[in-house]
Amino acid sequence: MGANGGLNAVVGILFICVWGSVFHVTIIDAALAFAFFVLVPLLIGEVCHDADVNRAEQWLQNVNVCSLPFAGAGTISLTLLPGQEAFWWALLWFIYTLLIAIGGAMRLLGRGWKPVEEAVIDVGLMYISIGGLWLLLYQSEAALWLPYSDVIVQLTAVHFHYAAFVIPLVVGFYGRWRAEMNRDSTAMTEQPFTYLGVGIIIGPFLVALGLHQGQPVEMVAVGVYTCLVVWLCTWWIWNSVYFRGWAQWGLQLSSGLLLLTIGLAAVYGMGLMTESHWLSISEMLRWHGAVNAFGFSFLSVLIWRNVHPIKRHVFTAFPVSQLRGSGYIGNHIIYKQKWDAQHQVRHGLVDDWGVFQSEYFSPDALHRDIRDFYMYTTRYHMTADIQWEKPFHMLHPLIAKMTTKMGQVNLPADKMAMEGDITPINDHKDGRGNVRAWLRKNKATGDPIFTALYATHHHAGETYMNIALPFPLGVMTGVLRPINQKGGNLVLSSYKRKKANGDEGIYFTLGDWTFRLLLNESFHVELEDEGRLTARQTMTFFGLPLVKIDYHLVHKD
Repeated sequence: MGANGGLNAVVGILFICVWGSVFHVTIIDAALAFAFFVLVPLLIGEVCHDADVNRAEQWLQNVNVCSLPFAGAGTISLTLLPGQEAFWWALLWFIYTLLIAIGGAMRLLGRGWKPVEEAVIDVGLMYISIGGLWLLLYQSEAALWLPYSDVIVQLTAVHFHYAAFVIPLVVGFYGRWRAEMNRDSTAMTEQPFTYLGVGIIIGPFLVALGLHQGQPVEMVAVGVYTCLVVWLCTWWIWNSVYFRGWAQWGLQLSSGLLLLTIGLAAVYGMGLMTESHWLSISEMLRWHGAVNAFGFSFLSVLIWRNVHPIKRHVFTAFPVSQLRGSGYIGNHIIYKQKWDAQHQVRHGLVDDWGVFQSEYFSPDALHRDIRDFYMYTTRYHMTADIQWEKPFHMLHPLIAKMTTKMGQVNLPADKMAMEGDITPINDHKDGRGNVRAWLRKNKATGDPIFTALYATHHHAGETYMNIALPFPLGVMTGVLRPINQKGGNLVLSSYKRKKANGDEGIYFTLGDWTFRLLLNESFHVELEDEGRLTARQTMTFFGLPLVKIDYHLVHKD
């Protein structure tokens, strides 16, 4: 229970009750303490329930376990008057929010921006550090040097603990639920939620920008954010029919509370514009702040923890090679480092295509010559035509200096004959199973082109090619998904599919942290004639064409 935040939240509620009965506590102080002790551990616990297989979520789980002392430090800072002592206590809470933000960044970098519901959660995890920073500014009396009143600085801290943390996370959980519902039905399309998710991410800064710029920017920014919140509440009320028991009426009630508070904010804003002052700042704090903190936020967190929508996919949970280079890589590193498995023989990149059989891919649909190439790779002559795309061709001379010096991924802009060897790798040293190295070099010069360690892994009903390229201090991993094409042709792709629920991608691992690169690649392998194949490898960077390699593969017999 402690790992998922429940125990810490219960202890936190008891602490808040004792604290509130002993000290004079304002609504702002109570809202912040409630976020520290209750909402943060409950929300992080729901995010990282798959922590046993995901490095980023292991980080968050470890951070969540020790939430109580940091929450206590933040609450002590609220009890003290702003000054040096309060600053040091607030600093501890700020450090804790930075640890949460690091976990959010690790999740986001490990997976990329898709699926959007997970990205919304990750951004919310990172935003809380801004709330911790604003609390630190207030408690250190830095507010005296800012063009804002003390109340505004405090409210900004609250804003980034609630509107920028709680709301993105519960919206992300709602997105998980929609994705789960959409697995068996197309009634809930993804695109509208994408617009809402992006709006919720941008919303907190829109409001902050409006408050800083004043009218009319404030009216427009708050108006846009209000529309997003109304959209969210309408969706929740509409979809509540799919829920049972208290989750159904709880979702309706929490939506109603949020609509009420956003309405009060609109009335307050109109009062400021017309100088009517229909609501005072103290009344806004009492109703808008208290209802949001102790009503909407707490209720919605409990609902989504109860519903417990699962993620589309457990990302970055695949095996990664443990082999690392240092300095020059080249084709001989596997022998110098004694990575090779002696007394074993491998003839190709794949031993048995049957391991790739799934509901998404049929090895039997491949042409026999394509299957033969991957199973008996050394029986083929290979020539390659490497072309760097605009505008990256201008950077090629600089890139070539680095890759030549490193002896890895060394792609000259040239046509060449390649030769390659298949060498078995010690599985115990690599950490994956049935590993073999494909060592490709320029036949004319002997310069290394690729040193790639091929393996496979199975996850969520699919088998992927898992290709490791050792680098100094780390390893790049290409996880490629096989795709059937007409005529028995084959595509191996790292591009994330539309449903964003697979392992495919290009990753880099430093230590135990694996993050997704802005690179993608695909191999289109086609039959040209009996015993003759063509393969086109294309690589993109940030969606832009980077390099294209046309291979001609001819059987040696």
